[in-house]
Amino acid sequence: MESVTALSSLPPAAGRSLPVHEPLTTLLPVGLQRRWIVGCTGSAAMSLALAVAGRAVSEGSWLAAVGVPALGVEAAAELGVPLSRLVAVDAGTGPTTWAERIVAALDGFELILTQAPPGAERMARQIRHRLQAKGAVLLVASNRAPTVGCDLELASSEVRWTGLGAGHGHLVARRVSVRAGGRRMPGVARCDLWLPGPDGRLAVAETSETAIAATSDETAGLRRVVA
Repeated sequence: MESVTALSSLPPAAGRSLPVHEPLTTLLPVGLQRRWIVGCTGSAAMSLALAVAGRAVSEGSWLAAVGVPALGVEAAAELGVPLSRLVAVDAGTGPTTWAERIVAALDGFELILTQAPPGAERMARQIRHRLQAKGAVLLVASNRAPTVGCDLELASSEVRWTGLGAGHGHLVARRVSVRAGGRRMPGVARCDLWLPGPDGRLAVAETSETAIAATSDETAGLRRVVA
């Protein structure tokens, strides 16, 4: 945890939201609200969480990935997360150690990305208290509904890959439907995203599949994305 200690001297968080990439503004019109727990769920949960964090990290925030052993650094970079500002933290075993590592990371990081272990709900009050005090944002990625109470949930569904022909070709783009809702958000917002698009970047899914297929012919290799 030396990186956490070294960053603990950063100035206190201002009373503002953290910015998000333009394609996400339909879902997060005022950005990432500090002191919130944001759940990213569904089959594209991890990619969605990285995309949500990308702009804030690229503009100077630090991101700690606590208890995310399968995090793909290539995927993080492709989704806009500068690796020089990403620190991986082992969460140990069990919900108590996991919560202790989250609380420690909140002393030095504005953004925390995690996967909650079984029993995590018992530690939610401790984490939320520290989150409120530090003005940070906690992103919880899960294939299922999060076990930690969230202020906002971004649920991904209807994943469709583009690029494969009749037994040949490369996967170059993934279309994902995302629904945003929760106790801190009036109503529900929906948006289809390319996560990633054929150029590897996050984009609103407004381009026709025909155009995407044409673009994929110019795109080499298989995009590696953590779901």
